[in-house]
Amino acid sequence: FEVHGIVGGYVGPGVKTVIPPRAEAKISTRLVPHQDPDKIFRLVRDFVRSRNPDVKVTHEATLRPYLGQFTGPYADAGRRAVAFAFGKEPAFTREGGSIGAIVTMEERLGVPIVFLGLSLPEHGYHAPNENYDWGQASGGMKMFVKYFSEIAQLKR
Repeated sequence: FEVHGIVGGYVGPGVKTVIPPRAEAKISTRLVPHQDPDKIFRLVRDFVRSRNPDVKVTHEATLRPYLGQFTGPYADAGRRAVAFAFGKEPAFTREGGSIGAIVTMEERLGVPIVFLGLSLPEHGYHAPNENYDWGQASGGMKMFVKYFSEIAQLKR
């Protein structure tokens, strides 16, 4: 459960101690495989309304949860490609993210999706002063050439 933004109350100059008549919050929930996004929305909505029936809860988007595979021929090809480009084995991690098309892509293509992220924690992705260094970009190009070469040889 994440709160992305809150709006409400007086924000002008000076001090006001008036309780605002209206407030808004933008939230999201991180799901795991086998959770139904629509059911989770209903549970969150019902919980909020149980605390304050006057609260209006709206639903803007739904993404199905996805968990990539760390084993198998496509993940192994990714592991080899990273080792080739960067000189060491990758660290496979479970990081959250929202790429809505991933589940559909995997279903339609019939092959597992492998995330080969190149951003490092110090790059501050999705944050102020986000950056990316040339070494990662250069290594990433080598990695993807190797990865595509590897998966081209796999039998589907």
